Amino acid sequence: MNFIVSTVLIALVTALACALPGVFLVLRRLSLVAEGISHAVLPGLVAAFALSAALGGAGLLPPALAPVLVILAPALIGLLLVFGVETLNRTGLLTSDASLGILFPALFSIGVILVSRRYAGVPLSEGSILMGDITFAALQQLRMGDLLLGPRALYRMGTILLLNVLFVLFFYKELKITTFDPLLAISLGISPAKIHYAFTALVAITIVGAFETVGAILVVALLTAPAAAAYLVSKTLPRMIFFSCLIAAAGALGGLWLAWLLDSTTSGTMAMVMGLIFLGTLATAPRRGLIGRWRLVRRQRLRFAEQVLVAHLIHHAQGERAAPACSEGGICLHLQWSRPFADRVVARALLQGTVRLDQGKLLPTERGRTFHRSFSYHDSPRSPGGEALHEVP
Repeated sequence: MNFIVSTVLIALVTALACALPGVFLVLRRLSLVAEGISHAVLPGLVAAFALSAALGGAGLLPPALAPVLVILAPALIGLLLVFGVETLNRTGLLTSDASLGILFPALFSIGVILVSRRYAGVPLSEGSILMGDITFAALQQLRMGDLLLGPRALYRMGTILLLNVLFVLFFYKELKITTFDPLLAISLGISPAKIHYAFTALVAITIVGAFETVGAILVVALLTAPAAAAYLVSKTLPRMIFFSCLIAAAGALGGLWLAWLLDSTTSGTMAMVMGLIFLGTLATAPRRGLIGRWRLVRRQRLRFAEQVLVAHLIHHAQGERAAPACSEGGICLHLQWSRPFADRVVARALLQGTVRLDQGKLLPTERGRTFHRSFSYHDSPRSPGGEALHEVP
């Protein structure tokens, strides 16, 4: 298989395999747990490599089972550590962030120390663990006799991607209910704890499988950045899953192209591109983006000011005759508005047809009086903090 094609396929498969569980990590607010798992499984990964090398050298472990041991053993350790953290949290002695902040960095440091000792027969290094290398992974071919079948990383991540897809398809209802309403799940006979630990095991397997390609640190970006960006532009869970995979694929391809252009590390550039996509989405998302929310607040402010203007004109107008307070100068004086702001509000009111000009002064129209009668507390625009931010069902 062509080297460039192999690299592109590994990047795409790895990004998609991480993006799929990343949706539920973001929705469940477990992104920090994913980072903790990526740190915690390192000692298990080193031990699995050492055990695999020792058993393989003694002829006790078939070569076909060595990759399975290297993935499942660290994933099991990560699952046990998450169970330990949950148990510690239930004691009420520590908060969840304190448990993560204490246990996972300690375990990661143990793994780094073990790697730095450079055990014989253990194909690990600090750089590969922290950052990974897709181009190096593309060179590691899977052999069957004298036949080269393609990069091992592609088969490994392809299997993990298939596992993630099947898990989401078969347990979609359970994942959705336990994510958004655990109490409803319990009433329906679904165990949130079992789904949580099964999902955590899946995340641990995905993280361990992605070590060789993107490393322990950058895998967190592939898990969270596409899902977080998709959350900003989605209103339903299926759309969020679709956009997360789309953004992950775009970030992987864009990161590879930029890495080859800049002659930089591929996994780091992929993570950077996905971060830039998230920042761009954060700024420009129609409903939840910074620009969109600023425009919403601005529209709400002008609409409320138009309501105040119409009420002021109705109060001061003498039938169909305008009072001095109905002039723009009088409006600025009575309502204490600046002239530029008053001009914007008057322009909006004239455009909406709620006021009209009469010999240089403003009067409310019949539409404006109807607009005024519709005022109520419930119709007033919500504050920026009042907008529903969790609309994914």
